[in-house]
Amino acid sequence: MKFVIPMAALLIATTASAMSPRYPQTVKLDGEPTAAETTAVRSVLGRSFGKEWSDYEKTKGQRITFTVGHADLNGDGRPDLLIFLSDRGFGYCGSAGCAGYAILATQQGYAATEIDLATFYQEVTVLPATHKGLHDLRYGDGHKIFRWNGKEYL
Repeated sequence: MKFVIPMAALLIATTASAMSPRYPQTVKLDGEPTAAETTAVRSVLGRSFGKEWSDYEKTKGQRITFTVGHADLNGDGRPDLLIFLSDRGFGYCGSAGCAGYAILATQQGYAATEIDLATFYQEVTVLPATHKGLHDLRYGDGHKIFRWNGKEYL
């Protein structure tokens, strides 16, 4: 038996998946991560923080907490993972907010390294302009625009 997809359905599906997100795009980083996202974040950030991450969890007897949001930072059509380290006891929160990170989505899942974001309060606006392949960012209601220089957002 042959399976046939009607041309109209194929056209709609192709058009919908090919459409890029509209910018500016404001993202709240207040979502609970899925199991796959939790695994990616714990793997990437755990490796990056090293002993500091594992020692904190052993001492506290609990896992470091974080929330997530999604935005396509590099225009490849995949929702990249934005992470907000909400665990105030871990030491990456202060009067300017908490540390943020991005992990780019890949065809296989997520990249093996993180991108440091500024310290902020759970809201990122992804702007239309790009530099060196990633969209510019603005945090919360701030006015400073952070541009990717190929290595970090400044």
